[in-house]
Amino acid sequence: MENKQIICRQCGSIIPPGQARCPYCGSSYEPEAEREYMRKLEQVRADLDQVGEAGAEASSREIKRVSSRVMRILGVILVFAVIVMGIVHWHQQRENTRNRQEYTWQQEVYPELNRLYETEDYKTLLEKVRAYEDEGHDLYQWEHRTFCELYESTIYADLFLESRKKGLFGEHDAVQLLHDELKFRGLDHRKELPSQDRQRLHGLLAPYENDLTEIFLMTEEDLQFFDRKLRESNGYPSYGDCEEYVRNHPEICQDTEKGPHQE
Repeated sequence: MENKQIICRQCGSIIPPGQARCPYCGSSYEPEAEREYMRKLEQVRADLDQVGEAGAEASSREIKRVSSRVMRILGVILVFAVIVMGIVHWHQQRENTRNRQEYTWQQEVYPELNRLYETEDYKTLLEKVRAYEDEGHDLYQWEHRTFCELYESTIYADLFLESRKKGLFGEHDAVQLLHDELKFRGLDHRKELPSQDRQRLHGLLAPYENDLTEIFLMTEEDLQFFDRKLRESNGYPSYGDCEEYVRNHPEICQDTEKGPHQE
């Protein structure tokens, strides 16, 4: 077969052995062209196998490198999560312990405060409340805490009124006194006040009823303005409103006539 001459079908020339095309007219010799194609195909497959092996090795190295980095990151996240959970657990345990201690303290102290309230020993009651709060205790859950707050405001109001009698009544004093006086006027808007507290405070605050008109020279329009503001704020006056009013009425600080106050 190898010595058999191959004649070109197109031009009749002899095609040398192993040639896939006629060297004279360029026509393809199918059997040899097919063998050449198969040789090239095998070479391509071999090349692809080498590339695949190299790519697989490179991919394996990259996967290991990325996996190592991911594991390190996950390790850091895990350690951080454990630390955070530990801090949260410690904080919760500490808070629970504090709450239990505070509850026990309240069971011991509240009866004493209630006794002072019932006997109307308000001065001693306020001293106790101040001392306990200075120690870091929270008394806002005690039902008469707002009563003590307003009673304490009467003490401050009396100090400012006494200063006014002596002619030592500056703008800052006037603002502070007005703020306290408006607290008294907003008494009925304090929704958190028990009815018993409200009744007792009405008696204690009676001496201050005319201060807004006699000391602060308020007109009916002024009173309506502050009444509306007190309704909107549940009985808590705005310090800014007090400052603005006093600035707009400098005659307040010049008038040192004695106003009604607790003796």
